[in-house]
Amino acid sequence: MNNKTKKFLEILLLFLILSFVILLGIYIGENIQNKNLIKKVSKTYTENIDIQDKNDKAKDVEEVKIEIDGKSILGILKIEKINFEGLVYEGTDSQILNKGVGHFEQTPILEGNPCFAAHNYYKYWAKLHNLKNGDSISYISYLGTKNYEVNKIVEISEKDWSLLKNTDENIITLITCIKNQPEKRLCVQAKEKK
Repeated sequence: MNNKTKKFLEILLLFLILSFVILLGIYIGENIQNKNLIKKVSKTYTENIDIQDKNDKAKDVEEVKIEIDGKSILGILKIEKINFEGLVYEGTDSQILNKGVGHFEQTPILEGNPCFAAHNYYKYWAKLHNLKNGDSISYISYLGTKNYEVNKIVEISEKDWSLLKNTDENIITLITCIKNQPEKRLCVQAKEKK
């Protein structure tokens, strides 16, 4: 190997290492920022619910709602079994789903059957298929907090929206894509724990 080739390879290796360090720094920075935002939302929403429970002068719920880049954050979804904790935004367009979990706007926010969607990526719901009946899901919203227990896991057609219908019973519905099956969706439903 001549000196020019050796020098080129050294520069290339240095460039690759530097690129990796920069990308790792961006990834870590985004994760820290996201975790801090989740803490802020959780604290704000939980404190307001505590105030309402104590019959103190609670703020109007619209005053409590947090917005980022003009997008409303409804709350936080936590699924311990798959180590997921993420922000819930209003809407399910691609811009929203690239940020986090999206709330189907035609469904309730807390009571009844609130329905959510997220990408099937590693940082979102790639592991959603690992849930089993009995696993826990927590939802902290600006209207209150509910804890659920998984009771239904099914594959549905991408055009089947029947499980998004509202119910008298408090349940939660989560929907994500199924890898390599674009015409299918994974649907997880959970009922409120008593």
